[in-house]
Amino acid sequence: MSSLGTLAWSHHTGGNLDTCDRLRLGGQLLLVRLARLSGAARRALGLSDSSLSTVSGADFSLPESADARRALDHARHLLPGWLLEHSLRTFLWGRLLGRGRGIATDGELLFVAAVLHDLALTEARHCCVGLGCFAARGAKDAGAFAQTMGWLPERRQRLEDAISLHLNVRVPLQAGAEAHLLHDGAALDCIGAGLEELPPGAAASVLARHPRQDFKQRANAAFEAQSFANPASRIAYLMQLGFARRVGTAPFPE
Repeated sequence: MSSLGTLAWSHHTGGNLDTCDRLRLGGQLLLVRLARLSGAARRALGLSDSSLSTVSGADFSLPESADARRALDHARHLLPGWLLEHSLRTFLWGRLLGRGRGIATDGELLFVAAVLHDLALTEARHCCVGLGCFAARGAKDAGAFAQTMGWLPERRQRLEDAISLHLNVRVPLQAGAEAHLLHDGAALDCIGAGLEELPPGAAASVLARHPRQDFKQRANAAFEAQSFANPASRIAYLMQLGFARRVGTAPFPE
């Protein structure tokens, strides 16, 4: 059986959840809540969740490799401004969380995954017949783009799975460093999860460089549209569980 949320799972299921998948997502949610309770207890005792205590200007820079620039140009061509800024913040949050947790990553892969992870969120077309999940469709588009850059199949699969998995409630480190940090970076930007791990001033620096542009309202509108179009998808289930409220109450000014 393919792991829930991977691109192989999406191809097998069309991106649609069955009863067992809903239970698995519910289990992920329980694990996340337990982890947050544990983290809150550690902070109450004065124990830090992160080894990242300071940041420098380099922490907020974007990769300059040829493939990173090509991916950014591709995203700029396809994404509205508010969603591009979300994608760039997702990368920066993910990189900061990874540094604080001592996680080694392929920085270029994480960047390409971040800037391309929502390619299909606002699309009117259905680029991949049979895939009802926007994360899976975006993963296929990103993989096809990576192929034009000459990425080998194994690296393309890591990219595709990271993007397809990011809609899960939880993506453990065992799924790959880039998948884990893409998910957690996106979760931080959407609902503020993990914000307490960042050192003072880091969030303000990210937001000054990449403003939110009414992200809460625009993202929830896009999530609602995807849920309506694909009622058996993960985003539809997350919206049923109150994800829109979590986005709307995230600890960020718009």
